Amino acid sequence: MRGEDKRYSYRADPSVPSFDDTVPLIIFDGHCVLCARGVQWMLKRDPHGTSRFAAVQEPIPQALYRHYGLDAERFDTFMVLIDGVPHLRWAGALAAVRTMPAPWRWLGQIGRIVPNLIGDAIYNFVQRNRIRWFGSRDVCFRPDAQQLDRVLRD
Repeated sequence: MRGEDKRYSYRADPSVPSFDDTVPLIIFDGHCVLCARGVQWMLKRDPHGTSRFAAVQEPIPQALYRHYGLDAERFDTFMVLIDGVPHLRWAGALAAVRTMPAPWRWLGQIGRIVPNLIGDAIYNFVQRNRIRWFGSRDVCFRPDAQQLDRVLRD
């Protein structure tokens, strides 16, 4: 899923609705407490940022997951879509942090010293246990009125 040949490939997929992909899109599990708190953490520290967020339970993220052969129901990775390229697991976590202002962005740069094999193993371990450790919500995460412009809507 990396490289120029995959850039914006979803644009040619009629099952993926058209959306504004000019800014990074961070797709997360809106029912997961850890994921929702991560989004809230990012919004608090970067209130004027350009990244947008979307819960995987929404139609556009669902279509993007299907396009890339991922199971949105199982949600074993969040996705960060930057310049038409999806970043998953450890690479996705680092890409998400790199969308933030300094000093947070620097963590995304420093994290690159961890090989993806090791980072993915850590990511997968947390992902498999996140609901048991942090819980889930019955209602998908919804932003407050001040955050609405940072959320991808249909």
